Amino acid sequence: MTFQSRDHAALAQWRQEHRLALITTSLLLAVQLSACVPARWPAADVESLSLLKQSPINCLLVDSAVWKSDFAAAAKGQGITVLATKQDGSALVVSDSPGGPVRFTLTTRARMPIEHPGEVLGTTQGVWPGVRAEEKGAVQARPSSSPWVDTNSGFLRFTRAVTPPATALWLANTPPENNILGPERYIQAVADAAMAGARWVVALDPGYWALLRKGDEKALAGWTRINSVLKFYEDHKEIAAWPDFSGLAVLQDASSGALMSGSILDMIAAKHIPARVVTPERLPISTPKDVRLLLNIDPSALSQEQKDAVRGVARKGAMVLSGPPAWKMAIPEGDAITFPESSLKQMEDIWREINGVIGRRNFAARLFGAPSMLSNLKGDPASGRLALHLVNYSDYPVENITVHLLGKYKSATLITPTGTKKLEIYDAEDETGIDLDKVTDVAIVILELAQVN
Repeated sequence: MTFQSRDHAALAQWRQEHRLALITTSLLLAVQLSACVPARWPAADVESLSLLKQSPINCLLVDSAVWKSDFAAAAKGQGITVLATKQDGSALVVSDSPGGPVRFTLTTRARMPIEHPGEVLGTTQGVWPGVRAEEKGAVQARPSSSPWVDTNSGFLRFTRAVTPPATALWLANTPPENNILGPERYIQAVADAAMAGARWVVALDPGYWALLRKGDEKALAGWTRINSVLKFYEDHKEIAAWPDFSGLAVLQDASSGALMSGSILDMIAAKHIPARVVTPERLPISTPKDVRLLLNIDPSALSQEQKDAVRGVARKGAMVLSGPPAWKMAIPEGDAITFPESSLKQMEDIWREINGVIGRRNFAARLFGAPSMLSNLKGDPASGRLALHLVNYSDYPVENITVHLLGKYKSATLITPTGTKKLEIYDAEDETGIDLDKVTDVAIVILELAQVN
């Protein structure tokens, strides 16, 4: 129905009901989507915005069913963008306002439009990060013999490596149901995404949200702590955007498990071995430089041109480790994002072969004394600086961590949400050693290369 066919009373009523929404959608968003620090917001009352006064969160995803125009206007007055969401099957559709044009869609991993990502590329599928425990509380081991850390970082690192830097990468999974989680678990979710150059869409469990709205002192203190970590990563988002750095490259794509959690890349990361991602499609035109080992997971899937490119890497002096057919994990049907328990034996066999080659080699950095942590090493191509991201997936601080870096570095600086300090460096044969007394939640170590005469 057009405006001309409406009677004047109906048109006036429509204008009144949608006046604020129209104002919001007719102007630019308060925050560009690429700069959004997003959160699912379960309420649409203006009073709830007080929780964001000291928060870097500047983009709220509100269900269309509870959307209120006065809430959107009040949020915009605080520099906060409010987006309307609607569940459509397995996808979360995001618009400027209820019924407005679709801005982007958060869908399953397999349906993510990686080749044409747009402003925001994201998914609602993710494992909940943390150290996995057995039924009686004992820590469960993974095929690599390290504690099994549930993480989305391998999938996110692959996705970040194959999408433009300008595309915002969002992970919009929600907490486990029927639990009131502590701040540590939310910090782990934030950091799990951030160290891969992505953002977790903050989503609080109903119990924690209720405590916040009641003004519970302990819950508010935890919320402050969560926001300090969010701010930490926003303050250092340029560092998180640096590409992964390593002398080890993993050649993989979706067909060889890159969209799964618990993939070969995750098994390598569990041993604190840095790696960079290369896809078969990009290999002929972007052969990785300074690679000492190329792990070719599924050589049978390569075209002749791609196989020639792999040989080119070998001719430059790198070792190429090509997997047999048994290395290719059977991808579960449907929208599964983890391998079933029936695949555990295959994973163990794969890891045994890979670890026999890479286990004791230093491809850029090695960590000792950090079994409940994951790390990711990134490098700035312009300056040569490195950034070692550290995330603690346990609920207790990790102490007495040793890092051995390949090559010589002149300085190391530890950055945490509570401050910055210089670290002492020492020689360790052809490596540079640094020691960390303790990491409570997250940290980044910035490393400056020594000048070589």
